[in-house]
Amino acid sequence: MTENFTLLTLNLRHDADRWLERRPLIADVLAEHSADVIAFQEVALRIQQAHLIAADIESRLGKRTYEVHVQSKWGDQAWEGIAFLTKLPVVEVGAIDLPEGHRVAQRVRVLKDGVPVDVVNTHLHHLPEDDESIRAPQAQAILDWIAQLSGDGQARRWLITGDFNAQPHTETIQQIAGRYKSAYATLHGADPVTFPTPLVREGYPPFAIDYIFYDPQYVEAVGAGLVGTQPDPRDANLYPSDHFGITAEFLLR
Repeated sequence: MTENFTLLTLNLRHDADRWLERRPLIADVLAEHSADVIAFQEVALRIQQAHLIAADIESRLGKRTYEVHVQSKWGDQAWEGIAFLTKLPVVEVGAIDLPEGHRVAQRVRVLKDGVPVDVVNTHLHHLPEDDESIRAPQAQAILDWIAQLSGDGQARRWLITGDFNAQPHTETIQQIAGRYKSAYATLHGADPVTFPTPLVREGYPPFAIDYIFYDPQYVEAVGAGLVGTQPDPRDANLYPSDHFGITAEFLLR
């Protein structure tokens, strides 16, 4: 019998804003949830940040746990990237460059008790703030990529996650929602505010911009919540990141 699949997404804020103080908080919350697959955005490649966090988690769990897959952005943004940590066997990997903004999407196909699950991770561009002229084509490129991969005749259980830098009412999110469902919104009625946390709260309005989407044809969302919502007990402004993360649990059909 297949156990439920768990996915967690978190924008790391690379190595800025008190990274050395945030690092143990990140590891603590990720070890606590111990998701099957973790998706990171804003990964600092120069310090091998994803690998450092994987090692921190494993030190807390007392065993080797996560395989790391990193994908750099392109062009002059190649110092930063996105990444997967996975406890599950990986049978396929892939990535595409997205139009404009040096952004990328990456994919892993993992096996949960022998059942394949395809997870896409991305970080869409934060500019322009007032329209979707860059983000919407980036999202469409991801949807086109998924459609192309889905044409092989295999049953693919798709999950799409990351920092989309777009709120639920925007063209960017609505075009994804035309085919896929937000796990959090499905279970709680609306998508949550994920940015900013008190780490960088000054000057920023609240935004719902991080998501975990799923294909309802093959996957059912049975749990969803925010992670990284507690500060360091000694400092009310020290949080794991400038984003809250999202976790979701799925029943695989």
